[in-house]
Amino acid sequence: MINAVRAESLKMRTMPGIWVCFGLALPLTVLFILILFARAGGFAGHTFYFAHTLNQQRLLLGAGFFGITFLAPVAGVVCITSEYRQKTITNTLLYTPVRSRVLGAKTIVTSYWAVLMALLSLVIVLAVGLPWNAALGGSATSVTDQAGAVIPGLVVASILLGLFGLGFGVLVKNQVAGILITIGGTFILEPILVAVAHSVFHYNLNWLPSRAVVALVGAIGSTGFGGGGGGGVNEPLLTWWQGGLAMLGWGLIPLTIGYFTTFRRDVT
Repeated sequence: MINAVRAESLKMRTMPGIWVCFGLALPLTVLFILILFARAGGFAGHTFYFAHTLNQQRLLLGAGFFGITFLAPVAGVVCITSEYRQKTITNTLLYTPVRSRVLGAKTIVTSYWAVLMALLSLVIVLAVGLPWNAALGGSATSVTDQAGAVIPGLVVASILLGLFGLGFGVLVKNQVAGILITIGGTFILEPILVAVAHSVFHYNLNWLPSRAVVALVGAIGSTGFGGGGGGGVNEPLLTWWQGGLAMLGWGLIPLTIGYFTTFRRDVT
């Protein structure tokens, strides 16, 4: 299993897609920081203002969540679908003929890179967000004091979003289809379903992916920029642990179905 994990980690490092995701983390995190300062309030003649409320301070520290909701699922999709896209899946299964071991290694590696993505977003906040906040008159310690309320949820959410992408990547095998299902379905279809269910059937689809992950991360998810996390419905979400279980299900269920269907078929 250790050799399989090492092999999968090496493959991830050589995939352009994962580095594109990491490259996009910087502009997306900075964009959210800019929007946060623009929305922070202030006084006439000043476009930006420092994060002065508790919620704004937590949003600033967790600014990377905005990009992670897009990028972590894509990283999960890329981990498996690149094998089919580049036609390396045959060699992978020849070197490691136990398919459950291959999938287990990909799960571990996806989780590892998702954690790195979350840590990268925190580094960007420390390098860009905190100095900018201080220049506007804010305090760095007031933001870093929120680490206990922000970082655990951010890291866990990144892992579960990565597994969410991996699960659908295993199920559909096609890279474009996997990305469309995880990103397009979550940020385009889900808000529509949430709004229709709430207005017509008076039922809240809180267990759908983006609303579940917003429940998991708490304050840093209440940005208004995500997909189904808002959906135009202001009803209470799940508790943080219910949101975590829902997201775990959204990763493990397609992963399990995919393992017993598409992943066990002949690849040549």
